[in-house]
Amino acid sequence: MDNEAIIRYKFYLCRNFLNKLLSENLITEAQRRKVEKAVIKRITEV
Repeated sequence: MDNEAIIRYKFYLCRNFLNKLLSENLITEAQRRKVEKAVIKRITEV
């Protein structure tokens, strides 16, 4: 697998997890967006 595919898969897993937390009302939409942005930044730095 190339790096781009790995990054996409990591992000896919992260997004699914965040959406699960959101659906269970454990986080708000604003928190989800904030974490998602942080994750994008972190994943693309590696």
